[in-house]
Amino acid sequence: MGRIVQKFGGTSVGSVERIQNVAKRIIHEVDAGNEVVVVVSAMGKTTDELVKLATEISGNPSKREMDMLLTTGEQITIALLTMALHQEGYKAQSLTGWQAGIQTEDAFSNARILDIDSKRISDLLKDGHIVVVAGFQGLIPETKDIATLGRGGSDTTAVALAAALKADRCDIYTDVTGVYTTDPRVVNSARKLPSISYDEMLEMANLGAGVLHPRAVEFAKNYNITLEVRSSMSEERGTLVEEEVSMEQNLMVRGLAFEGNITKITVSSVPNEIHALAELFTILASNGINVDIIIQNVLNEEKTNISFSIESNSLSATQEVLAAHQAQLGFESISYEQGLAKVSIVGSGMISNPGVAAKMFKALSDQEIMIKMVSTSEIKVSTVVKQEDMIKSIETLHDVFELDARVPVQNT
Repeated sequence: MGRIVQKFGGTSVGSVERIQNVAKRIIHEVDAGNEVVVVVSAMGKTTDELVKLATEISGNPSKREMDMLLTTGEQITIALLTMALHQEGYKAQSLTGWQAGIQTEDAFSNARILDIDSKRISDLLKDGHIVVVAGFQGLIPETKDIATLGRGGSDTTAVALAAALKADRCDIYTDVTGVYTTDPRVVNSARKLPSISYDEMLEMANLGAGVLHPRAVEFAKNYNITLEVRSSMSEERGTLVEEEVSMEQNLMVRGLAFEGNITKITVSSVPNEIHALAELFTILASNGINVDIIIQNVLNEEKTNISFSIESNSLSATQEVLAAHQAQLGFESISYEQGLAKVSIVGSGMISNPGVAAKMFKALSDQEIMIKMVSTSEIKVSTVVKQEDMIKSIETLHDVFELDARVPVQNT
């Protein structure tokens, strides 16, 4: 007997028929002798519909009340799925996030899980129940308020429960058959990877790949939980996310990620002092502004320009924060460039293969694609380009780094 956590996304439970299909998948594991905990998202576009309702009432709804509203979506799913399991003659019980013992930090809309009291789930499993848990939610212990984990938080719920319950594996069911070299909806020749390392998957998730939530990958890495990303619509095996992968020897780059709606901010003539960077980015962070790529251009001994990228929907807030602190920071002006996108290559093979960045830059320059900003780590290189060049950049790099499904892998 094994202990398995299964997570099903919104598309997988988007209708009664699909919920019944999910129930059959769960039953298959139970009949094989496994204890099963299931984590589900809200049905289909339910969360989007709830957000729309809220915005029709208020242009700036309370984060607390938004969490109260949005968590109802998952509660609908857990009840319906549990009914479907009962209908098939199986013992099952649904639990909200707080009933499942999930405790979060004191924050709304994007809280982190602090602890899980898994006793109730363990007792139900021992009694032969399938346990169906609402993803995306937990309880703030001090105030007893409901908090959500942010978009994609059901992935995090599933992996955190797998860690707390010492599960043998965690299966993430979604509407794709696995993790691809890039989005197959954008590049037709994108290829499904049989496996990918935690570090590579974490970079891909942080850089815009929407298959897994970054926090879920962090949990999996920290607790050494093997994930399998697979489709709820077919029996095809998916992609394993694990510590060590069987590397395809000719691939320095394993995948490409991209993200649109990026804005470059330039703060001009900042005093060239030792604390200038720390002060600027501390102010931005304390006001909830997420900054990505940073470039400093020293003008002279006294002045420097600082550029950084943000999501475009944070532009107004960033301008307001900077304007409010102009006297403190001592800069002369702010400028910005919209209509940008971030394109990234990811692969642990980069560490031992010099020249990957140069190959990337040459490929883009050959296509007359202007690079606006660059950021690197041991296993990724990110470039900011014009939004209109994003798809062309991805297609070019997918071809140059031989990620095409039609390219045979040569073992050495």
